[in-house]
Amino acid sequence: MIIKSLVKRHLLIYVRDRWAVFFSFLSVIIILGLFMLFLQHAFGGEFAEQPHADYLTHSWIISGVLMVSSVTVPLGFLGMMVLDLENKRINDFYVAPLKRYTIVFSYLLAAFSIGMVFSLINLVIGQLYLYLRFGFLLAPLTWLSLIGLVALSNLLFSSLFFYAVTFIKTSNAHSTLSTLVGTLIGFLAGLYVPIGNLQTAIRNVLSALPTMQVISAIRIVYLEDALTRVFGDQVDFRSFYESLLGVQLRFSETVVPFWLTLLMIIGWIVLFMTLSIRRLTYFKKQ
Repeated sequence: MIIKSLVKRHLLIYVRDRWAVFFSFLSVIIILGLFMLFLQHAFGGEFAEQPHADYLTHSWIISGVLMVSSVTVPLGFLGMMVLDLENKRINDFYVAPLKRYTIVFSYLLAAFSIGMVFSLINLVIGQLYLYLRFGFLLAPLTWLSLIGLVALSNLLFSSLFFYAVTFIKTSNAHSTLSTLVGTLIGFLAGLYVPIGNLQTAIRNVLSALPTMQVISAIRIVYLEDALTRVFGDQVDFRSFYESLLGVQLRFSETVVPFWLTLLMIIGWIVLFMTLSIRRLTYFKKQ
């Protein structure tokens, strides 16, 4: 199948560029570095005295990194599409008996594929780290749920950035966008400053963004075991820290149910996939 060959070509070129892969993970590296140096000791008081508190804290940051990689990897990969357009390499495909929008769509499919691969690698490494350090491992059904959420996350951000990148003409512009996203992603995901410490208005704005919705859904599943081990039947204590850590999505004092969070994520996917498909008609008419 032609599109399979195109996707394979894109992926091979991307993984051979070690610097491109490194910069796609730079935000993840920075977040982990800040966590190890400063953030892992940010929660003190009664929380630090709870059994398995360190397990919850480390699970919290690893679940965040899982979402961040699904943002930065597809965006970093799509820089190759910009470069192909800028250097006119894509014209080599245009002389083949292929529809232009099919060629461009192959980049979107490749972005999703590479995002899934690296996200799953992060999931396995994160679980291995937690098991070796704390001796706990998530249940098989939890793994399946996380794989599904990771797929939704990669599909959402691949389509979002694909749509954005189709308007970018130069690799310098893409680099600027990547730098901006890489700088802000830690704040947009509530990793540098726990969302519960922010003012209500700021918290509501962040909760309306797809980054916070995705990370909330992942945290609900990823942290269930850790939250249960730390708080047990301390319902009020657990609810307070779920709000502080951004586990459950909230607008003011209203808690958004998990099913509604998923519905919002799917809504974003439908929106950006529709916009991306409409954008493909531009290449069809060229």
